Amino acid sequence: MTFISTYKSFVMNDNDTFNKIYNERFNSNAAIRFNILINGYQSFFVYDVEVMKLVQRIREEDNKIKKLFDNIPTSLYQQYLRKSMIDEIEYTNKIEGVVSTRKEINDLINEIKKKIKTQNRFEGIVNKYLLLMEDNKKIEDVDDIRTLYDEMLLNEISEEDINNIPDGKLFRKNIVHVYNSNNQIIHNGIIPEEKIIEYLKEALNILNDKDIDILIRLAIFHYLFAYIHPFYDGNGRINRFITSLLLKDYLHNTTSFRLSISIKENISEYYDAFKYTNDIRNRGDITTFVYAFLDILYKSYQKTEIYILDKMKTYDFYNEIIESFEFLNKSELDTMKLLLSSEIFGDFGLTRFDLMQNLNLGNTTITKILANLKKLNLYKEYQSGRYFYYSANLEEIDTYAK
Repeated sequence: MTFISTYKSFVMNDNDTFNKIYNERFNSNAAIRFNILINGYQSFFVYDVEVMKLVQRIREEDNKIKKLFDNIPTSLYQQYLRKSMIDEIEYTNKIEGVVSTRKEINDLINEIKKKIKTQNRFEGIVNKYLLLMEDNKKIEDVDDIRTLYDEMLLNEISEEDINNIPDGKLFRKNIVHVYNSNNQIIHNGIIPEEKIIEYLKEALNILNDKDIDILIRLAIFHYLFAYIHPFYDGNGRINRFITSLLLKDYLHNTTSFRLSISIKENISEYYDAFKYTNDIRNRGDITTFVYAFLDILYKSYQKTEIYILDKMKTYDFYNEIIESFEFLNKSELDTMKLLLSSEIFGDFGLTRFDLMQNLNLGNTTITKILANLKKLNLYKEYQSGRYFYYSANLEEIDTYAK
């Protein structure tokens, strides 16, 4: 059996049959009705059997991912998180047509970690994602949303177009249009600002309603935020960050840093979910979006599991070779294992600062270790701006394989 949305029911049936199906869904004991109108219809969600099966599958996958990461070295986990964070920032920008390179994001992460002030326009968004793992901030009222916007995107959007910054008390005063790839208007954001605030308060009530499963809450809020569209620019990135912020409190941490890339990989399904839920024939049934959104989340888990298992096989192969290097002392061996984790699970490599922090060694000792390893050609060196990055040279390590 597959999920049948209200929109599909309209397309598949005559008017009388459809009206009966709609009324049964809207008035059923499994329905939750909200004080937000979508195209003049009261919005609602139904605890559909297929949706709940999907929720269960996600939780099962989450348990698998937790077990996977519980059994891998901390260094691998850290490298995977950093790479995933760069992915997330790159793709949340890319979805909105904002160009940011992986190199730019990676270098900016290093600057922020070393508390170096920059003039980079992406500092706000990168800083927010860096704090994501330790930030316990809750989104409880509309002021929290505006504060998040100011901290994350205000400077960047101001530089791009001063006319796109909020001009109301908290949000925008005027209409904003959402366009498709053919430059056609597919949605108009809610107006006036009083209605934006009213609907956002209702959306936040849903988001924080513990009587509703957290996965369903997140999906509903994600849709409603996009439907309301409180800002002239930056709505998508703020929306995805709020989703990530909540996901990390209830699911494995890695999920927070895979949301945007999963959406990008399933972008047609994502946009169609908004399209069909917004359609007047769907009559305000947000279950349509919830199912599609959770399906994307489920696919993300499946890909993560396959990716980690594949990378672990590669890591174990090379780690076994490195552990046979009797010509390395303990500090050099520990360094090589870090460089290996960076090469297999990371992106650009590790800086001297990273090595010092992870190994709890001083700069002089790290310099000596790198000099000895360089003689053996066991690592690769890459320069980006002021930073040098180091990672294991797998081609050289292959020569030691039995």
